[in-house]
Amino acid sequence: MVEKKFTSIIKEVITDGKSQVKPLTKVIQSKVRLYNPILIAGFPGAGMVGAISTSYVIEKLHMHQIACVESDYIVPGVIYVGGKLRHPFRLYANKEGTVCVLVCESPIMIQGIHSVLDTVMKWALNAKVTEVIVLDGIAIPGMFEGKREPMILSSDGQEADKANLLHDDVYDNNKHSFFNTAFIGGTAGGLLSSCLSNGMACKALLIAATNGIPDPEGGAILIESVSKVVENESLKIDTRELREQGAELKRRMEQIMQSVQEQQQQGRGQDQGNTSVGEGAIMYG
Repeated sequence: MVEKKFTSIIKEVITDGKSQVKPLTKVIQSKVRLYNPILIAGFPGAGMVGAISTSYVIEKLHMHQIACVESDYIVPGVIYVGGKLRHPFRLYANKEGTVCVLVCESPIMIQGIHSVLDTVMKWALNAKVTEVIVLDGIAIPGMFEGKREPMILSSDGQEADKANLLHDDVYDNNKHSFFNTAFIGGTAGGLLSSCLSNGMACKALLIAATNGIPDPEGGAILIESVSKVVENESLKIDTRELREQGAELKRRMEQIMQSVQEQQQQGRGQDQGNTSVGEGAIMYG
C-alpha cells in the first residue's frame, strides 16, 4: 500500500521575537496539509481536564505532531509520554488536516505569555484556522456533587457585541447554573484574548473540577460538549473509557474519604473515652 503524501502549508518558522512555532515532520517524512482546521487547546488546570481531554482526542483521532512552540519564556524541560521524549508545547493534526490540537505541559513565564500566544495565533492565522476551542476547568472547593454541565462561552471574533454565553442555547435544562460574567486568566485566557485581538472565532468550554485531583469524567464531558458545538463528524468521539476511569477514580476517592472519616471518628471516640474517665475520677473520687 502506497502511503498518500501530503504537502505542508507550513513552509517556514513562524516567529515573533523570542518565540517561534517550528514545523516538524514525522519519521516517514510525510507532511500534512491543513484544510481550514479548528484548533482545540487544553492546558493543565483544575482537575487537569484540559490536558486529559486533549490527550484523549489526540489518541482517538490517531493524530501526529506537526509542530512545536519554542520560546525563551517557556520553562525548559521535556515530557516523557508514549515511550518518547517530547517537547512540552506541541501541535498535532489529524490525517485529514481538519482538526489540530495544541498541548502545553510546561509553565510559561508571566512576562512572556503574550509573546508566546501571539506567535501561536500567527501560526493559526497562517494555517487558516477557522476557530479556536479552549477546554479548561473551573476550580471549586471539595468534590462536585450532582450532574455537571459545562459553561460554554463564545465569540465570532468580529464584534464584541456578538460574544455570548452559549449555555442556554445548548443546555436548556439548567439555565441558571452560571454567572453572566466570568474572568478567565492564565494561558487559556491569554489564548482567548489573542483570538479576540486577531479577529479569530473562539469558544471556551469550562467545567467545574477539583484542584489537585485528575478528573477523567470532566474531560469526557468537555469532549462530548465539543461535538455539540462543532460541526465535524470526526469529533463525535466515544468517551466511555474516560467515563469508566472517572467512575473508578470516584469510587477510590469515596473509599479514601470513608476511611479518613472512620479514623477521625475512632480518634474522637478515644478522646471522649479519655475525657469521661477523667470526669468520672473528678466526680466520684
